[in-house]
Amino acid sequence: MNIEKLAKRLKEFTLDDIELIAECDCKTKLEQLLNSNKILFENGIYKYKEETKTGENYEIFSPLKNKHLKISIEDAKEYFMKNYVEKYCKFETYRNYNAIFNFNIIPFINCYYLHEIDIESIKELFKICELRRLKPRRIKNTMALLNQLIKYFQHLGVIDRSCVYQVKKVQDKNHFGIENLIFEGF
Repeated sequence: MNIEKLAKRLKEFTLDDIELIAECDCKTKLEQLLNSNKILFENGIYKYKEETKTGENYEIFSPLKNKHLKISIEDAKEYFMKNYVEKYCKFETYRNYNAIFNFNIIPFINCYYLHEIDIESIKELFKICELRRLKPRRIKNTMALLNQLIKYFQHLGVIDRSCVYQVKKVQDKNHFGIENLIFEGF
């Protein structure tokens, strides 16, 4: 029988108690446990020495914001395309994202670093897309892809979460009003 496990279970015991339970001579094993400081002997009673855990220590960690980390839009696009789009999207989506980046985003905001993009630069890109007479759906896809890129790097902790925006329609697609009715003469 494992005397150490029995001592751990009993916590406090005499030599007679443990020999009665173990049904063997335990004196040599108890001496080994005493020498290894796993049990103590006080006033004729053996006591199992509990391993004192220092307790679970908790600390608060926050992602470090490296203010000197300057990632260009081109580098951010390459990293995003390689580590996210190639892994989780279909080839057709990859092609579309690449085209949107190359023709609608990078030529106009390549002068910024990723951490410098703010709401004003996004509004500026939106106006440029409108001036280029892109279709509304293409503008929406461009702005949504830029938002996805920004959120990806925010999630990684590379940039702070100061630039947050949504891409929504101005008017609900299924909005029904009186102007949608067609009156025909009888």
